[in-house]
Amino acid sequence: MKPINRRVALLGLSATALSVMGTASFAAEDFDDPAAKVIAVRHGEGRTTVFSRDDLASLKQTRFETMAPWIETPSVFEGPSIAELMRAIAPREEFDQVEITALDSYFVSAKVPHLVDDGAILAIRTDGAFMPVAEKGPALLIFPFDDRPDLNDQSHFGLCIWQISQIDFS
Repeated sequence: MKPINRRVALLGLSATALSVMGTASFAAEDFDDPAAKVIAVRHGEGRTTVFSRDDLASLKQTRFETMAPWIETPSVFEGPSIAELMRAIAPREEFDQVEITALDSYFVSAKVPHLVDDGAILAIRTDGAFMPVAEKGPALLIFPFDDRPDLNDQSHFGLCIWQISQIDFS
C-alpha cells in the first residue's frame, strides 16, 4: 500500500469539508414552503429554470385519481403534465431524454415521448394539498394508472420517482 502524501490528504480533507457544507445548506432549505424555489429544471444548452411549487401550480394542471403499489387508497394527484412543463421552459425545443433526480440523489431516466404519451404528470398536490417532503413532496412523477390499465407494469412503477429536486431534459 502506498503512503498518503500531504497533497492527497489535504485534497481529501477539503473535499470532505465542501461535501459537509453543501449538505448542510441543502438540508436547511425549506422544501415544504410552496414559495421556495426547490426544483431545478435544466434544458437546452445548460439553461436552468428553478421552480417553486407555486410556480408549477401556475401552469396548466392535470388531475386524476389513481392508486399504485405504494398508495394504500385512491388519491387525487394534480400538477403539470410533462408536456406542459416542457412548453413552459422551452416551447420551441424538443427533447428526447429526461433524467429526474430526488433529494437523496436517486434518479430515473426515461424517453420524453414515452412520458408524454403515457400521461405522466409532475404531481405537486395530493387530495388538494401540496405534498410535504415527508409524503413524497415536493413533487412526484406519476401516471394515471387507474385510467390506463396498460400502464400497470413494473417499468412504469419504476419511473414514479418522488421528492424530486432536479429534472434534466436533453
